[in-house]
Amino acid sequence: MAEVLSPIGAKLDERVTGTGTSSNEGNQFKVGQKAILDDGGEAVYVHASAAIVASDVVGIDENFEAAPITKAMADDGFMVGFSPDAAFSDNDFGWVRTHGTNFTINVLASCAADAVLYSTGTAGKLDDASSSQTKIDGVVIVTADGGSGSAIECIATHPKSTTF
Repeated sequence: MAEVLSPIGAKLDERVTGTGTSSNEGNQFKVGQKAILDDGGEAVYVHASAAIVASDVVGIDENFEAAPITKAMADDGFMVGFSPDAAFSDNDFGWVRTHGTNFTINVLASCAADAVLYSTGTAGKLDDASSSQTKIDGVVIVTADGGSGSAIECIATHPKSTTF
């Protein structure tokens, strides 16, 4: 797992329990604060507006509220992030990656390596099937999913959604 170089004391796998829906309750860092990682990637501090499974791809709104990404979120231009280091409970605060390498994301079964990825009907997962979905530019998995629909290593270079 990558370590955070800045801000001091930040840990990618640490979650702080919030007590409500306000993004100002109980957080250690300011939501929206960015961190540089020792593996060359970046992360942003968010507030979970829903439960997020480890390795989920997340949509992040303008208030840095994060939830498993859906087609609607991608269509609305939400920022794209990744929760590879630990799960979030609803209302938790923590770090999600925004780009980098050597971490995993959740994909659907039989997703191909080095292929264009799209949103899916399953929140938090991407796939190489484009049927009625939104393209997520800047992220690929490096090995094919063998049919299990699992967390696969990826490369993410400033991903963003692209509607047709």
